[in-house]
Amino acid sequence: MAGGHPASASDRLGERDARLSHLCGRSWPEGVLLEALNLSPALDVLDVGAGDGRLLRELARRGHAGRVVGIDPTPGPGVQPAHAEALPFPDASFDVVLFARVLAHLPDQARALAEARRVLRPGGRVWVAAHGPAHLRATWAALGQPLAPGKAHPEPALTLTCPLTLTADDAQFLLGTYGQEVEVPDHLFPVQDAAQLLIWRHSPSL
Repeated sequence: MAGGHPASASDRLGERDARLSHLCGRSWPEGVLLEALNLSPALDVLDVGAGDGRLLRELARRGHAGRVVGIDPTPGPGVQPAHAEALPFPDASFDVVLFARVLAHLPDQARALAEARRVLRPGGRVWVAAHGPAHLRATWAALGQPLAPGKAHPEPALTLTCPLTLTADDAQFLLGTYGQEVEVPDHLFPVQDAAQLLIWRHSPSL
């Protein structure tokens, strides 16, 4: 809590990602995602659900020369206010559209994907990334909260996994970012676990 106000969902996500980045030894998930996609630096990129703009900043840090735009209903600095289902851009405006851990939370996923394809240039790509079933699975199991099986999805184009060793302090911190204020028993840790991200390519022809 800062300034007497509870942390927002975006703040908690940022804190969680910072801890996972420290444990991974790499920027999670933005750095890992961009390394895997290996985007040409000349491409114009739209990040849908950009939040506080961390992915945009990571692209800038890597010297990306193309136009980089982020949209979000509750935007952070440098991010435009907009909804995924009604993108405020002309047709064929971008070479790449990214949905990083966003699409599953949208009320109309089909409309959001249709809008992404509309603003995509010929030959462009829509990439969707989401946590996979192995993401922090061992930690949740150790805490007696095994993850329920998720919905079936098409085979991802890429599966990114970062091995982690979590202490009880790490687990306590991560639980707090999920809004769970419970005591983590020391004897259950350390746990060998992983952060996992699945990536799908959506065809513009769909």
